[in-house]
Amino acid sequence: MMKKTVQIAFVFILLISVMTINTNQASALTKVMWGKTELKVGQIGKVTILKSTTLWKLEKDNSLTKVRDLKKGEEYRVYSYKSNNGGLYGVGGGAFVLKNASVKYETPSKSKLNLLKQANGGTVDKPKETEAPLEVISVE
Repeated sequence: MMKKTVQIAFVFILLISVMTINTNQASALTKVMWGKTELKVGQIGKVTILKSTTLWKLEKDNSLTKVRDLKKGEEYRVYSYKSNNGGLYGVGGGAFVLKNASVKYETPSKSKLNLLKQANGGTVDKPKETEAPLEVISVE
């Protein structure tokens, strides 16, 4: 009896492991590449840093607090835009990059957005529960 219980438990664990592996493989197959970066759900564009510039946090009174310096060649996903302070690109995590000559902003093509929509079950809206983290997506 004990041997049969152990065998059933082993088969159950094996089944769960296989299901997890298949889920991870399916996620890997649905990546939509935009140049050398992956286009993410909720992303409206990307900024490329042309000259060293500052990453800012927007305070409640619309003032800006420096977070850190960004280096030439880095690229960041853009999830929002605010017209405050001459224009701010929201790069996630409550951080913003000022719209100026030190950054280049680009938007994904409609065909890329359609591919992303198909890969994600018909939606390209940002999930409401989480805020996208700030991350460097490429450095030249």
